[in-house]
Amino acid sequence: MRTIHLMNEALAKDSKSDVSEERIIGSIEGLQPGPTVIVLGGVHGNEPAGVRAISSVLDTLKDVESPIRGQLLALRGNIKALEQNVRYIDEDMNRIWFPSILQDIRNTPESQLQSSERREVKQLLSVLDDINNQSESPVILADIHTFSAEGWMFTITSSDPRQRKLLSNLHVPMVFGIEKTLRGTALGYYQKQGFISFGLEGGQHTNDMTAYNTTASLMLLLQAVGCIEEQYVDELKEYEKHLQSHTKYLPTETKLIYQHIIEPGDEFRMRPGYKNFQHIKKGEWLASDKDGKIIADCDGYILMPLYQDQGDDGFFIIIEHEG
Repeated sequence: MRTIHLMNEALAKDSKSDVSEERIIGSIEGLQPGPTVIVLGGVHGNEPAGVRAISSVLDTLKDVESPIRGQLLALRGNIKALEQNVRYIDEDMNRIWFPSILQDIRNTPESQLQSSERREVKQLLSVLDDINNQSESPVILADIHTFSAEGWMFTITSSDPRQRKLLSNLHVPMVFGIEKTLRGTALGYYQKQGFISFGLEGGQHTNDMTAYNTTASLMLLLQAVGCIEEQYVDELKEYEKHLQSHTKYLPTETKLIYQHIIEPGDEFRMRPGYKNFQHIKKGEWLASDKDGKIIADCDGYILMPLYQDQGDDGFFIIIEHEG
């Protein structure tokens, strides 16, 4: 039989006392060899739908008769921020994954770390470092997020052929280039560690469909990497059909051509009503700040227009990727 651990049961098997009980959502270990899939949710505390989706995946797999291959490990990111439903407490947890900062976090006692987010990262590293050092099988890291605007989900990934081939099975638009402009992200760090690492932006923060769409994508990911097989999970065909029907008119692969960075004191305000993958035209008035109107300087699709107080990126513009 497979081994399933949920929350405290998983922690009872973890010898590291500095991992809080809330950190590990659950894990499933198969008897047959296979990849290690790590799913990280709630790195931003105002994005709880990812945690709900991960829990739904674990609940589904509890009822699967055949063992999975490899291992599935599900982790909460920013627990304190999740409790307060804010993006972060002291600093953006997804902008501090630089090797120098991480080494300082590893070497500093948790009580002496200067921010809530660095204490959270220290606990995550106590789990992830072991996997990085010990795993002999492929490791896949899915970093789950949501966004403040309406519109369809997408993945943030590199254009590496290995990643493109894998993520094509999710039937979710891929966006290339953002992973290079967002510095200090977990997905960027673990890509450099040799993981297949990507961000899954599951939908609008509070939309009722966001958790379901994310669950569907994660189940198809597990099938694509060989952890589960279609005949063992009745929902897989339904998930695939659902995602295909919602993305058939969207571009399959896109690339970033513009990122609007918000500086302190900018007084940035996005004009209302923009959605992910909405067509925009050169010269269109998109937002305003203390200096006046912010005008699109090219045609394309708008992505992640900012409709929340916390955040350093006002919006992105993407176009279809060719090649």
